Amino acid sequence: MKPSFYLKHFPADHNGETQNLLFSTRTCSFAMFPKEIAGELAKGKVPTEYAPVMARLGMAVESLDEELSCALGLLAEVNRINRAIRASIILGMACNFSCVYCYEGSKKEGGAMEQATAEKVIAYLKARFNPETEKLVLNFYGGETLLYLDRIRHLTRELKPFTEEREGKFAFHLVSNGSLLSPKVVEEMLTLGLKSAKITLDGPEENHNRFRPFKSGEPSFATVLANVKACCKLMPINLVGNYTRENYPLFPALLDRLLSEGLKPDDLQQVQFYPAMQINDQFANSEFSGGCCSAAEPWLIEAAIFIRDELGKRGFPLAKMQPAPCMVDIDDAFTIDHDGLIYKCITMIGHQGYEVGDIINGIQEGWQTKYCHNHWRKEKKCRECKYLPLCFGGCRYMVFQREGSMARVDCQKEFLDATLEKMLMQDLKYRYAAKEAATPNPAA
Repeated sequence: MKPSFYLKHFPADHNGETQNLLFSTRTCSFAMFPKEIAGELAKGKVPTEYAPVMARLGMAVESLDEELSCALGLLAEVNRINRAIRASIILGMACNFSCVYCYEGSKKEGGAMEQATAEKVIAYLKARFNPETEKLVLNFYGGETLLYLDRIRHLTRELKPFTEEREGKFAFHLVSNGSLLSPKVVEEMLTLGLKSAKITLDGPEENHNRFRPFKSGEPSFATVLANVKACCKLMPINLVGNYTRENYPLFPALLDRLLSEGLKPDDLQQVQFYPAMQINDQFANSEFSGGCCSAAEPWLIEAAIFIRDELGKRGFPLAKMQPAPCMVDIDDAFTIDHDGLIYKCITMIGHQGYEVGDIINGIQEGWQTKYCHNHWRKEKKCRECKYLPLCFGGCRYMVFQREGSMARVDCQKEFLDATLEKMLMQDLKYRYAAKEAATPNPAA
């Protein structure tokens, strides 16, 4: 057996002694081993007594060439075994907020999905559902999604029984600003297949109200927070937020506010904050600044570690390190705009030339060229990178904002080099209590 090419290991204090924390970027497995094995791993050897458990965790392999082949073929394997259709549906562009960094920007004054288009969406999804399909998962977006409740009712009442009659599972999720969320709405939507909602709070009250006011200019924080409190026991809520290089130090104050309002960490499915993107295309608010358009920006490293540590200190669940294939890479994942055009990335709606088909004719051949599909395969630095399974070329939209094209990869190596060890130590500290993080038993 040989150490996996995708194995990272770091010294870590555990139960009062220095051990080795091992992490596989290919399988995202995480384990503690005695410090003595570091020398053996550095020589390209796997200690015999630990070989079985390390192999099971994907940390040791028989053949590095075979492992490389598996890593390069991971996305193809995901598509081979995938039995789910995942469609993001833009119900309309109207919104009751005026968020300063919104990537939809000037598109907010656009139209809504008409009844005839909705019928064609239903027909398209039914036609795509085949005997091998096991799930139909919809993600509803706007504008503000809850402005379109009648459209949600119609789509789900048609598609849920259709899916279940074919012994499939149906589910839908909402992305909402939270201002119109109420127990009455949630209770009704649960009967139609609602599984979760993603709601945004941009830090503490003053900061949130600056970045996410109502369209009238009135503050929105109190309304959103009250609705989250009223609904979090009824369904899983993922609370997210968007920070800038200037305001990320303010976000712990939001966590303290949540706790002071009686929202416990387990009342929320997840709390996760992201850097706001600096949008440079024709739809953007040209007055917004402070976001990012590259993972290599130094402030992102500091911000990511700081935010994650503050979440962990307060007992909020930390996002797990895991492969996260882009929608572009998944055959049965796509976005349907309110006008019936289909895109492979939700951020590209309205960008002329990036539609890949429509709900009448389906997805057309040749879309791969538009979205630079598998562009990472052309890059030697990607094929030979230990972080390939965590990245696969990074975010195409971020590259598009920087360069007006998706041709280049959005390399994450610099960011991961600077943050991976610290994030794993945070996991060890906050997710796995020291008394529970036992050294693997080689006989297990």
